[in-house]
Amino acid sequence: MSRDGDVDRLGEAVEDAEVGEYALVTAAVASLAISIATIPEGKLAARLPTTAAKAQALVARDALARGIPAGEAKKVLARAPYRRAALRYLYASGWIDGRKSPASCLFAKTTPGSTVAEAVTGMRKDSRLVSRLGRMHVTVAQAAGAVVRGASSAC
Repeated sequence: MSRDGDVDRLGEAVEDAEVGEYALVTAAVASLAISIATIPEGKLAARLPTTAAKAQALVARDALARGIPAGEAKKVLARAPYRRAALRYLYASGWIDGRKSPASCLFAKTTPGSTVAEAVTGMRKDSRLVSRLGRMHVTVAQAAGAVVRGASSAC
């Protein structure tokens, strides 16, 4: 605040860009972490596929629900850089989210470290998901990394 009582004078607006950038990054990262690629909270643990056929069916359904062609999502699933069905599914789900939300895609691509950290924090809140991932021999960090990598590949 200046001496005159004005909140933001032109000569004193040095921090405005940084504050605005922080708010924008936080909003986009939170959006990606919270949505965890179109899956309703608490349902991800139940929906993680154990086979490639289940992963393909889920990805097609998720893509159609978000207005994205199922064929494109299936191609992304086929070229996902993971062998495990759950990670392939999470990668494709991240891609779907990145296609639907360009901001999520951009921030996943430009700030992957903080985006993965936010996704890990969001996933760890769901104890059933953490347990299911453990039974599948997948860490929470691997799962979050797959979602973020998928989202960034949508750009």
